[in-house]
Amino acid sequence: MTSTRAERDAALHADAGRPSRREQILQAAAQLFAERGSRAVGVDDVGAAVGVTGPAIYRHFASKDAMLAEMLLRISERL
Repeated sequence: MTSTRAERDAALHADAGRPSRREQILQAAAQLFAERGSRAVGVDDVGAAVGVTGPAIYRHFASKDAMLAEMLLRISERL
């Protein structure tokens, strides 16, 4: 099945309002860390929350600590 350029463009615009996968991961991780504490949350938990496998998280972050570090950096920038 081939798609037309218009169909591809429409699909891209439909995704424009949605957060990137990286943002989805950060949002889910922040929620889980707040609920359970970062030590009690594994990458599999974060992956499940966004609909990917745990190892897929490593395409976006080097480690769980890297996710936490980015969250803390963003928080400190807002202060």
